Amino acid sequence: YVANALTMIAITLLVRYADFVTHLGGAEGQLGLIVGVGMIGSLCMRVAQGVGIDRYGPRLIWRWSMFFFIVSLVAHLWINSSSGFAIFAVRILMQTSIAGIFGASITYISRRVPPERMAEIIGTLGTSGFVGFLVGPQLGDWICGGAVIEREQLNWLFLTAAGLATGGLIAVCYATRGKTVRSNRRQP
Repeated sequence: YVANALTMIAITLLVRYADFVTHLGGAEGQLGLIVGVGMIGSLCMRVAQGVGIDRYGPRLIWRWSMFFFIVSLVAHLWINSSSGFAIFAVRILMQTSIAGIFGASITYISRRVPPERMAEIIGTLGTSGFVGFLVGPQLGDWICGGAVIEREQLNWLFLTAAGLATGGLIAVCYATRGKTVRSNRRQP
């Protein structure tokens, strides 16, 4: 629950991503292109993530996805152009990591609970997402408050999200310590 709540707060902090792109000189069309390329890149990676979850287990994919999410957030500190290769690559990494986090966490949790408690557990996990939706945008508005948004504020936005995600990674490592549950299914 804590891992998902912290991760969702980190993700929803990024409602200010448009301000980041605008600060770099991009307009709405460029923002749409960056987000669209990131989403297409993450969609292409989902097949590999699914195979990875089946082959290596959801615990490992969840941990690595959290790690790469943190890396992608910190990498934004060195992006200086809204049209360069770096912003697209980092956005693809970020979106792919988020997809891996959700896919692996739901798989991990669903394999650990008895079927008669599945809806209860997933419903409880869902409330942590609502916590993220309530806290993240408010925190983002507080960090990027003011009439003019400076690069320092945007850097703090990404660093705060990375710090929250790091807390989420620590919670994931704590929650998934011990023996992993692997799939018995053969690969096609």
